[in-house]
Amino acid sequence: MLPLKMKRTTIKDLAEMLNISTSTVSRALKDHPDISSSVKLKVKEAAEMFNYIPNDFAINFRKKSSKVIGLIVPEISMFFIPSIIRGISSVLNKEGYHFFILSSEDSYEIEQENIQTCINSRVDGILISLTKQTKNLNHFSKIKELEIPLVIFDKTIPQDLHDSVIFDNARNSELCAENLINHGCKKILAIFGDESLEITQTRKESFLKKINESENIECKTIFCESAEVVKEKLETLLKENSFDGFFAMSDETLIGLHSSLIKRNLNNSNIKVIAISEGTLPKYLDEDYEYQINDGYKMGTIAASELLKIVQKQQNDIHKYVSTTHFI
Repeated sequence: MLPLKMKRTTIKDLAEMLNISTSTVSRALKDHPDISSSVKLKVKEAAEMFNYIPNDFAINFRKKSSKVIGLIVPEISMFFIPSIIRGISSVLNKEGYHFFILSSEDSYEIEQENIQTCINSRVDGILISLTKQTKNLNHFSKIKELEIPLVIFDKTIPQDLHDSVIFDNARNSELCAENLINHGCKKILAIFGDESLEITQTRKESFLKKINESENIECKTIFCESAEVVKEKLETLLKENSFDGFFAMSDETLIGLHSSLIKRNLNNSNIKVIAISEGTLPKYLDEDYEYQINDGYKMGTIAASELLKIVQKQQNDIHKYVSTTHFI
């Protein structure tokens, strides 16, 4: 025999059971001083017996607030994103907000669908990291029209409509180049990510600018969209070339580099490896690897905090808003 489906108990159900008005039930559940202790007791006993659960969505809808945030990321991966989510969660949970996560799978079309899902879900705000296919913010027009607060983090494009939280990619790359120069490296391989991304170009330009300030340094650059592509390209490069310094612009490129160095037993040689990293991975790969940290947890906390500030300003009818870029 199939189990019977249990209907969710409502305030109306409790009112009918106790033969009192729904408003009396509602006020009793909230310990309103106008309701007698005996009525409060009966209502709370009935609510407990029949597993009454308050409808948070309905309550918040009346307050014109859902207490829900939509989080949109390009993809769910083991690199970097989990630490950002932990940072976001730490802030939102503390402030009584829930959030749901949508993956755009690095597709502009799915990103559009995810934005519509957030709108339909009546979220209080949106946190988004853009896909590599996103070249403009035309699909954000409905968000602007509905005045839904939005903060862009990590992957963004030049814009001045919304707050953004990004790493100081230029400075981090410069520091990595400086490290290799100071170590005396003369033949360097710099491994960058997707060539079409602004973050890649920023890191490349700053890295090479610093390297080119020094004489007699040869630097080769390659672009790889994944750890697997790094391994494929290094299969040939490391056969034909000898490098004394390596730069990986991310954890993903670093893991591909590490695998290739292990294969050729180069990890034990006198080479210098430095990366831009979230900070966890290099410690487990090789204790000699150095890194310039990109703290995903910190980015998540800052992005969530900035979004809640905008939400609060809006709810307090403070309409003056100027977009800001926050560098970490």
